Parts: sequence; structure tokens; C-alpha cells
Amino acid sequence: MKLHPVDVAVVAVYLALVALLGLWLKKRATRGLDSYYLAGRSVPWWMLGLSGCSSYIDIGGTMGMVGLLYYVGLKGLWSTHLVWGWFIICFYMAFQAKWIRRSGVMTFAEWNEVRFGAGRDTEYARLAAAVFLLVLMVFNLAFMSVGVGKFGEEVLGIARWQASIVIFSVVGVYVTLGGFFGVIYTDILQTILIFVGAAIFAVMAVSSGAAAEVLQARPDGWGRLAPTWELWSGFKEATPESYRHYAAFGPLLLAGSFWCLFRVLAGPNVWDFQFFLSARSPRDAALASGVWTVGYTARWVLAAALLALGVSMLDPAAVVDGEKIMPQVLGQLQAGLKGFILAVLLAALMSTLDAMINVTSSVVVNDFLKRYFVRGLAEHTLVRLGQAASVAALLAGFCLSIAFKDIVSVWETMIFAVVTVVLVPSTFRWHWWRFGPRGFAAAMAASAAFLVLRILVVRGQPLQVTLAGDVLGCLIITLIAAFATKPADMEALVRFYARVRPFGVWGPVRRAAVARGLVPAGDRMPAFDVLNGLLAAAFQFSLAAIPFCGLLGLKSQALAWSGAAAALAAILYATWYRTLPARDEETAEGR
Repeated sequence: MKLHPVDVAVVAVYLALVALLGLWLKKRATRGLDSYYLAGRSVPWWMLGLSGCSSYIDIGGTMGMVGLLYYVGLKGLWSTHLVWGWFIICFYMAFQAKWIRRSGVMTFAEWNEVRFGAGRDTEYARLAAAVFLLVLMVFNLAFMSVGVGKFGEEVLGIARWQASIVIFSVVGVYVTLGGFFGVIYTDILQTILIFVGAAIFAVMAVSSGAAAEVLQARPDGWGRLAPTWELWSGFKEATPESYRHYAAFGPLLLAGSFWCLFRVLAGPNVWDFQFFLSARSPRDAALASGVWTVGYTARWVLAAALLALGVSMLDPAAVVDGEKIMPQVLGQLQAGLKGFILAVLLAALMSTLDAMINVTSSVVVNDFLKRYFVRGLAEHTLVRLGQAASVAALLAGFCLSIAFKDIVSVWETMIFAVVTVVLVPSTFRWHWWRFGPRGFAAAMAASAAFLVLRILVVRGQPLQVTLAGDVLGCLIITLIAAFATKPADMEALVRFYARVRPFGVWGPVRRAAVARGLVPAGDRMPAFDVLNGLLAAAFQFSLAAIPFCGLLGLKSQALAWSGAAAALAAILYATWYRTLPARDEETAEGR
């Protein structure tokens, strides 16, 4: 595809703008580590929410989602929420965001001290979490590199590695210089662009009458949302190898639900953890996640419109790779509009990439360099080391991406192999008082060894078998580690429970907290958190179903889902918004 000079100019202006924004924020961001990594914990909830919206919308993920839905149909919505774990977003809104902000720490690994108290065993737990997060971030960056590379091959007409280097370089400038301030401000700009781009694509899809063509062009059953045990006959023969495991849809959905249960209870383990820590208060963190949950609908609108346009505009014989429908649709647009939409899609990529770089740098500085290697350095020196760590992370992610060909392959390797290591230990850490720091570190190490061994030894099995087996194996390992080790000190547990107030198996700790007057005897908030998690999940799925049903011509279904979303929103106003933390609630750092 050749770009018109006008398109090139639009993209160049946008890239220059975000790079200059990083330079402008440099002085403000480099005042100290708290400013560089958490924006001084001074970000208003609405800004944080808008920033978070775009941080979960990227080129690679959107291309992969369009590809999945092109092959699987509307049932792919169940896959994205359960098998890929996107239900996690609404659980941030329900309870995770406020829990995280109450800790007052700076990193995911440092949080272990709040949960377990200080000591050598906690140091092991903190180190295990830091190593895991560093590995996960490198895989995330590799995933982004594969996505932008495939996008660049189609749109820019350059090699995959060249496209990755160009985008990584621009994002590296404003994140390295601007820190988390750079992430927040550029993400807000990019969220606005994404909303505008999604609206443009939706109008194009509706005005083109693409809906009727889509349902006629795809196989029978493609347009039905209800889950089935198996997909239609001929699915495997018409689908690339990397998507064929979705043929056994029912078993895969069951295995994915088992995995997703631990995913939503374990809480965030990537850059989203950092987002909530930067909020002014627990209340603001919860409100920001509410904006995030609703604003994420832009991704569904974008994907649904691209899917409809792709099926109607492109010759079916030309669609040999469903993951490339998005850039192929872009190639059909007129000059000027193509450049603007390209800037929108680059914004979606960069908004996710910048957050990954920032949190990776934070882990390197706060959980490794500052703690073990270069103690006593001035904060401005540590900020400089963080900037160097950002560059190193980009290079590591780029190098790892060379080993993968498809977006879905690197994505599923990351979430089903790397992320699975932490799910059960993190779930127990939030919800079971008996799980101690040494048990957490041992469970993480043993789960990682188990998964590596399984990947090396057990080959050729369907994903639904390996995924369920992996989670079950990690569950058994974590239970053994829990009962073979001591729980944290009761004083540390009471402080944690009184501050965070999570639901789960906390009987002895809760009774001690109540006896000391730290928690009300009839505390109903944990029960509300569970209820809000279920309601928010239904609410998020409704928001996702509306644009897909509407843009694919299923009007009655779109109206039904709209009614469900409105009813759920009214209920959540009473159960979630009215029970948010007080505006003046203090956190661990006294704010």
C-alpha cells in the first residue's frame, strides 16, 4: 500500500506532537521517582480513566480480535472475555482499583510488604513478583512488536522489523523523557483520537450497508452469539492453524472460564496496577476504573466496524489472513482520511506501549537497582537509570518478537504460559489469610518450573486440555506450598485486612480486626464487592454486544443488550457508586 503525501504529513505531525509532549513534560516528570513513575499521585480520576481507556486498545490486540471474530463469528465475544480474560477490566471497577490504591506503594512487587509485613520471607516474595513482572513485560512488548510489524507490512510497505523500530523509537522518546506524566497526557490525546476514529468507522459501516453482506458472506452460525459445544462443519478447513483450536468451542470455553476465574480474582499484574497507584485516593481509583470500563467500549465499536467493512469491501479471496483485515480496510480509504485513521491506530498502539515501558522501567529501578545494587543514589540519578531501563526493555521485547509469526500465537503464549504462573498464588494472596510469603515465593517458582516442563514434554494436546491442566497443576502446587509454610505474622495480616478489606477466607484475621475496633462487626462491603463484580461483568459484556449486534444488522439483539446495559447501570449506581470509599479516606502514605 502506498501512502499519499497528505497521509504521510498527518502521521508525521502526530508523531512529532507526542514526542514534543514528552519533552515538555520532562522537567515536571523528573522531579523524583514518585513523579516519574506515578505522576506524583496527583492525577484526577477522569484523566486517569481516559488514559486507561486507550492503554487497553492497541493495534496488535485489535487486529487479533478482528481476526478471531472473522473466523469464529459473534461467539468470539465469549472467547475474548473468558478465554482471553478481558473480564478483568470490570473487576477493577468493582473492587480491585480501590484495594490497590489503599496500599500506598509504588510497584506490584512492593505490595507484598503490605500483605505479608517486612522480613526475609517477604523479600523472597517481592523478588519473585518482580522477576515475574519483568518477564511478562518483555513478552508484552514482543506482542506489541509483532502487531505493529504486521500492520507496517500492509500499511507502510516496509519490513516488520523496520515498522517496530520506528514506532518503538517514537514512543521511547516521550515515555523515557516524560515518565508517567507523558503516559497520562499522551494517552488522553490518544483516547480522544480513538473515540473519533471508532465513530468514523461506525458511520462508514452503517452508511455502506455492510451488515447485510457480512451475514450472507460468512458461514451459517457465524452470526449467533449463543455458545455451542462445537463450531460449524468445515471450520477447521477454512481457518489458519493458529485459530483451529476454537473448533472445540465448548470445551475451550469451559477451560477458559476456569482460567479466567483466577485471572479476575488475582487482580492486575501489569501496568494497570501502576495506574491505580497514581490516583489521588481509593475513591478516585474506583471512579477511574469505571470510566475505563465504559470507555473500553470504543474498542468493540472499532473492531465491529472494521469487521463489517472488511467483509463487505474486500474480495474474500484476498483475505488470506484475518489479522490483516484492519490494515487492508485502511488501504481502501481516501487520502487524508487514511492518514488520520492511521494516526488513530498508531495512537491505540502507542497508548498501550507507553504504559508497558513505564512500568518495566519502574520494576527495574525500584525492585532491583534501588533495592539490591545501587543503594543511596540520588533520585534524579535513579530516574536516569530508569530511562536507560526503558530503552533496554524495548530492545528485549523487539528481539523476542522475532521468534513469533502470528499475533494470536505470541498473545496466547503470554497469557496461557507466563500469566498462568502468577494467577493462583496471587488469588490466594488476596483472598486467603493462611497463604504466607514463603508459600507465595515457593508457589511462583514451582508453578514456573511446572509450566516450563509441561511445555517441553507435553506437546500436540488441544489448548483446552493444556490450559485446564496447567491451572489445576498450579492450584495443587500452590495449596501444597501454602500448607507447607507459615502464614504471615498476625499483626501484619490485621493491618492489611483493616486497610484493604478484601473478601475471601479471612475469618481469624477479621475477628481480630473487629475486636480491635478496626473493622465494623457487620461490615457489608466485602459482600457488596462480590455482588458488584458479578453485576459489572454482565454490564461490560452488554456494552460489548451492543456495537457488534448493531453494526452487523442484528437490531433486535442490539436493543435487548442496550436495555440490559441500562438496567445494570441503574443497579450499579445503587450497589457500586453509592458505596464508593469516602472522599477523605486516607491511604498508607497518609493521603
